[in-house]
Amino acid sequence: MSTSSPITVVVADDHPVFLEGMVAALRQRSDIDVVASAADGAEALRLVTELLPDVLLLDYRLPEMTGADVLHAIRRDHLRTRVLILSGDTASASVYAAVQAGVDGFLSKDADRRSIGDAIVSVARGGTILTPEAQAALTLEVRGRVQDDTPVLSPREREVLKMMAEGLSGPEIAAELQIGTATVKTHTQNVYDKLDVSERAAAVAAALRRRIIE
Repeated sequence: MSTSSPITVVVADDHPVFLEGMVAALRQRSDIDVVASAADGAEALRLVTELLPDVLLLDYRLPEMTGADVLHAIRRDHLRTRVLILSGDTASASVYAAVQAGVDGFLSKDADRRSIGDAIVSVARGGTILTPEAQAALTLEVRGRVQDDTPVLSPREREVLKMMAEGLSGPEIAAELQIGTATVKTHTQNVYDKLDVSERAAAVAAALRRRIIE
């Protein structure tokens, strides 16, 4: 990113009023250029892949692909876009999973528009942004994690988990393994149960931490 040109940004959020308000607020700044917006994760990833913005301002919970899925895909494909998550969900497990996946910043949706804009600029310049609230949640999660025995996953469950970590969707995993999507869902739920998590990002984070996958 050139220091003399505006920072290019894609904004992704599934709440129309919030999305429109955020885009309008950011466009009032001369140092930020909102080049596109998306209402779901799949569209956000498509726009990032095509436009390669400096920063993706990303809601954590989106339809089609979650924010975590989009983040994993961006890291998997080695795209240069930096990712700043803006979420109403600041639960400790969510913050931990995002940091584990390589997010460049994590802000609460309660942050004011100026702070969000300043965070975009900082992230675009290579900084890492974690609000005090996110830092506290991350600390709580790290302290609360117990290094217990590694759960036993079947070979197929490990395959599914590895593909989840690579950012593949359920249908893509089914096609790759030549099994039905319902079977993939069963394996996925078994993985969640064994790792004591409820979502993909947390499962991947737990698997990496326990060295179930590399």
